[in-house]
Amino acid sequence: MKKIIIFFFGLFFILSCSTKKIDKSNQIIKNISPQLSQSETNIVSDFLNAELATERYKNYRNLEIVVIEESLKKSQSIEAYELNFNYKDSWGKFSNEWILDSIQLRKVKSELENESVYCWKITDFKNYKVSLMKNKTLRNIINSGEYINLPEKLILYLTKPLIIDENNALISFNIGLSKSGFGSLNHYTALMRKVNDKWVISASYDDGFYY
Repeated sequence: MKKIIIFFFGLFFILSCSTKKIDKSNQIIKNISPQLSQSETNIVSDFLNAELATERYKNYRNLEIVVIEESLKKSQSIEAYELNFNYKDSWGKFSNEWILDSIQLRKVKSELENESVYCWKITDFKNYKVSLMKNKTLRNIINSGEYINLPEKLILYLTKPLIIDENNALISFNIGLSKSGFGSLNHYTALMRKVNDKWVISASYDDGFYY
């Protein structure tokens, strides 16, 4: 009887440890492979539709789009917003593009202090056929000068949308050409607003970088 009790106790212990390992593995998978929400997916899609439809890209519409796998951090969006917010008295104090006041701004910045980098997936882009490239790979290509002999492509850096509320979000990007060693075509932070179930670019914030 004692041996039976010991056997069942040992079996319970093994199963318990196995379950904990499975739970831990699942948690690790969730941490390294988060998924975009439907709202985030829609914001990315509607933003790219609007941005890439502009006259700026008329000569590049047939180029392959390469997305840098590691996202820009969402903190870049709030930093660009803050940069512009600090000059709101000069640029339009009562403009409806100031969706966060100074207290809310500090709160969002605090929440993003330990932000992790998101890794883009091809499935995150609904209306575009894209490929992915690691940032390190791009840097190596640029540093080696190999880009001169490669086909021209659009290279896109992008943040995950920073959702402020159900109708407002911020998204930052930087897009350039591969043959110029990633010469930037455009970069800014966009205020995306939900209008009739579609996200539209309502305002833009200069990010303070010059290329």
